[in-house]
Amino acid sequence: RVAGRDVDGPLPEVGMVFQAATLLPWRTIRQNVMVPVEIQRLDRAEYGRRADQLLEMVGLDGFGDKYPDELSGGMQQRAGICRALVHDPAVLLMDEPFGALDAMTREYMNVELLRIWRESGKTVVLVTHSIPEAVFLSDRVVVLSPRPGRIAEVIDIDLDRPRDLSVMASDRAGVYVERIRTFFNAQGVID
Repeated sequence: RVAGRDVDGPLPEVGMVFQAATLLPWRTIRQNVMVPVEIQRLDRAEYGRRADQLLEMVGLDGFGDKYPDELSGGMQQRAGICRALVHDPAVLLMDEPFGALDAMTREYMNVELLRIWRESGKTVVLVTHSIPEAVFLSDRVVVLSPRPGRIAEVIDIDLDRPRDLSVMASDRAGVYVERIRTFFNAQGVID
């Protein structure tokens, strides 16, 4: 259920970012960003301006006419985030969007996601297997149990905002990471 309504299909008020960028290789980056606009039959001129603003916001201005294979993995993921935001959804769902990236790019994208979240004001639900990433990005971490997946614990993260990567070296962040890790150790999930 979303906003009190049963979900029986795609919702226009929800944007989705997948594990892989899932950009269409025959379309330019700008054309990829515009896919939800086409599907929902929204005003192309109005949302085309929004697409350009989003590409600028994520540091891809000047790359709209490039094709996906001309961009790095991190740049492709940023284009995927633009695609998810172009129709101005209230909620952004992200399914391990940085899992396939190298460690340095992943950290950069974590910082970028915080900036995008701050500038867009969207509700973001992020699925990740990285405990430090969950603590760094979140106000609340929902810990799921091993199969069958059930909510095992909800942990409010009380770390100051805005955050930068130095937060992860702080004792306060370490307490949250260890609390979550201890839960998994108790379940026999982490050796």
